[in-house]
Amino acid sequence: MSTIDLCLVATRRPDLLAQTLASFRDKIFLTLKLRGAYLNLDPIFGSPEDHSACVEIFRSHFPDGIVFQPENPSFCAAVAPLWSATSADWVFHLEDDWIVLRDMGEELLAPFADPAITQVSFHTADQNWDIRRKGHFHRRNEYARFLGIRIPLFRTFPKFTTSPSILRGGFARHCAGLMDFSRDPEKQFYSGVNPAMETYVARCRNYIFSPEARPVIKDIGREWREQRRIRKVITDSASNWRQSA
Repeated sequence: MSTIDLCLVATRRPDLLAQTLASFRDKIFLTLKLRGAYLNLDPIFGSPEDHSACVEIFRSHFPDGIVFQPENPSFCAAVAPLWSATSADWVFHLEDDWIVLRDMGEELLAPFADPAITQVSFHTADQNWDIRRKGHFHRRNEYARFLGIRIPLFRTFPKFTTSPSILRGGFARHCAGLMDFSRDPEKQFYSGVNPAMETYVARCRNYIFSPEARPVIKDIGREWREQRRIRKVITDSASNWRQSA
């Protein structure tokens, strides 16, 4: 039987973490029966008390889970060590600010019958992707510039994500080994800043799971950030969080 390890990227937001883990437990995890669980808890947003609360929440779901508690926050330095720590056939990648909109289970693994598919990502409510028009494979058009004009080349390349998804274990671990910790991990798949990564994933595919052509998960972190005037700023393919006065 295939094994699944959970990788959870989190910050000091116990209220969101509790909602996320309860939602995924009730609608997915009870069916999939995860083997191992790994949490990276970055010291950002909350207080030391919030930090401790997050560890307790995680332990309440996964008593034997492994917790990484770095001294400094870094998105890529959270993702790569988590993926590298796994050993299962599949890696369930999760962040601390999502809820599930429908029950899901073993059917999440069905797309992997195609050996080219290395990631099955969840269709999100905020994702600008029309399944009926664009299909289930998440790809991006390739462009060139001529005299300052952006011209489509009628070629596409795969887009992979660090939003919630399931990845082939070997694929996740290999990608982790190629990551540059100074860059946003997701950008390294397709933004021209990590040629080795783009070469490795070029013939792979990301299948967007959306059996009814509509979202299956929803981001609950966006509203949380907006209420606190926190925004994500990406500079030179590196991401940082900034709070407006």
